[in-house]
Amino acid sequence: MSLAAILAECARLAAGGGAGALASVAKRHGSLPMSATAKMLVTAGGARMGTVGGGCLEAEIIERAFDVIERRVPAQSKHSLNAELAGDYGLTCGGTAEMFIEPVYPDPVLAAAYAEAAAVVARGERCVMVTGLDWTDGPMKSVNVPEPGGAELPLLTDVALTEPLSGKPRVVIFGGGHVGARIAEAAAFAGWRATVVDDRPDFADPARLPFAERAITCDFHDVTSAVLLDADTYAVIATRGHQHDVELAAQLAPLSLRYLGMLGSRRKVAMTAGVLRSWSVSEEAIDRMHAPVGLSIGADTPEEIAISVVAEMIAVRRDGSRRRGGVQIETAEVSP
Repeated sequence: MSLAAILAECARLAAGGGAGALASVAKRHGSLPMSATAKMLVTAGGARMGTVGGGCLEAEIIERAFDVIERRVPAQSKHSLNAELAGDYGLTCGGTAEMFIEPVYPDPVLAAAYAEAAAVVARGERCVMVTGLDWTDGPMKSVNVPEPGGAELPLLTDVALTEPLSGKPRVVIFGGGHVGARIAEAAAFAGWRATVVDDRPDFADPARLPFAERAITCDFHDVTSAVLLDADTYAVIATRGHQHDVELAAQLAPLSLRYLGMLGSRRKVAMTAGVLRSWSVSEEAIDRMHAPVGLSIGADTPEEIAISVVAEMIAVRRDGSRRRGGVQIETAEVSP
């Protein structure tokens, strides 16, 4: 269940559609079966959206959520995964999760905040949701625009829970052939909003790419006017020919993208770099490219190559994060 869907349902309840409780991970320590940004909505009727780990741990949180629904007062709770429970999850060690559970009930402040957060996340943008811990004088919740380069994990203080929220990341795959289509499919499965761009209408056919958010047909000589490419964009060059790759790399490498990868052998990558230099593309821009693209896992088939590429994108996305710590990225030598 997507974050946008959970927030939208909270907005519906707060607008008069019922009552529930939203459980959010405020802090986590050790090995736990949930994301550091996990959320779960429990309605008064017992329906659930999202998850905070499942099993006994989640059962404890659900029980506490029903109490919050009845009392209409936010609560904090600490849940430990001891060695026995950790064994049930297949983990090598346990950990502790500190949860913040807030009531969701008809209230204009809550309705407005949840609706705004849901809309921002649905657009793939970022915001910060701040929830006060003391609701004596009514719900304390607001949604703000985040500072550039701000924290990405929740922060729980004595007065508020501050949560950076973001929508699904966006990847643009240039080339809708066998490999490009599989990269889009794997990326969509992993939580990216995938756009496929090709200069052949048959290969940019939405019916052929049901997992893609968009399919665009355009001339590879002018892609910047056809598709949004900004600092949050992940891009992969996976066309059918070296001449297209060079043309695209010349347009994309100078941009401030979140990630740019290009398929090909090391020889092809070296040839492309040489052409880019002759076209006055800076060495810094060339060095930013992940080429050959993908983690070095010995990928051979289009499906395996797609997994290696998406794995590298995930590593870049999580690099430096306490959530996963990032990995040492080594590129794979793969061809389209």
